[in-house]
Amino acid sequence: MKQNNSTANNSVSGLRYGIFIPLTLMIASIISCCFSYSNAKQNIANDLNDAMFALANENSELWTRPDTVAAIRQMYETTHKPLIYQASDVNFRITSLKDKAYFTLALVDRKNSSPKIIGNKITSDSIMLVPQRASDGIAIKVQGFADCSIASIFIASDQTLPGILFSLSILSMVSMFIWKSKESEKSDTELVVLPVSPSLDDIKLTPMQRQFAQMLLDAPDMKVDKRILCETLWGNKSNAEESLYTLVRRTKAALAEAGMEIVCNRGDSYELRVND
Repeated sequence: MKQNNSTANNSVSGLRYGIFIPLTLMIASIISCCFSYSNAKQNIANDLNDAMFALANENSELWTRPDTVAAIRQMYETTHKPLIYQASDVNFRITSLKDKAYFTLALVDRKNSSPKIIGNKITSDSIMLVPQRASDGIAIKVQGFADCSIASIFIASDQTLPGILFSLSILSMVSMFIWKSKESEKSDTELVVLPVSPSLDDIKLTPMQRQFAQMLLDAPDMKVDKRILCETLWGNKSNAEESLYTLVRRTKAALAEAGMEIVCNRGDSYELRVND
């Protein structure tokens, strides 16, 4: 019983510490997923930066011309919004940005500050294009924006490592439950080890003593009525009880050396007891 309890305790302890494996893998999967998401978001911002610099270098002369500045000023006074340049013709490393990105041209001077873009957007850095004949510190502020949802950024991120870690955590968790189930079945079906039945092989006994001792050994609870012993051993002999008494006394001495004891129960039966 102590061995069974020890095995059960070891199983519980193993399950308790083993659960840290899938838990650790799950935490590692979440952390790596966050890193991948953050890297994907940064890659979009870097792509916006590169596209913005390329676009500004290509169009800086056009955007800083006096008529363009005047048009931007008039539009801002009318709409209070910057001029938006769609990015459908801009080359991005991330091709899906063509439909989600745009650039703003905002007039910045002493009277007008850069307008704020409302919403949760990925933004690039900003650059200032200063006209050659600028007056009053006027400049054109160029900045890129991308309307990327959380789902689109997640899809664009590399989730290979998080997926592997997540799969390993699920696999290890399933393995833990299978192992627990097998351990439970094993403990439920574990055989009870019974003590080895005593033997008379190594004890020096006469044939009559051996027959008597074997009758006790084979009987239920190793107990036999005196009447049955007399009838079996001596039949209808008149002094069978006296012969049984003598046989018991002599057999006791022989069995005592083997750790066995013959006990008389109320004078009507004999019982064989094995001392531990």
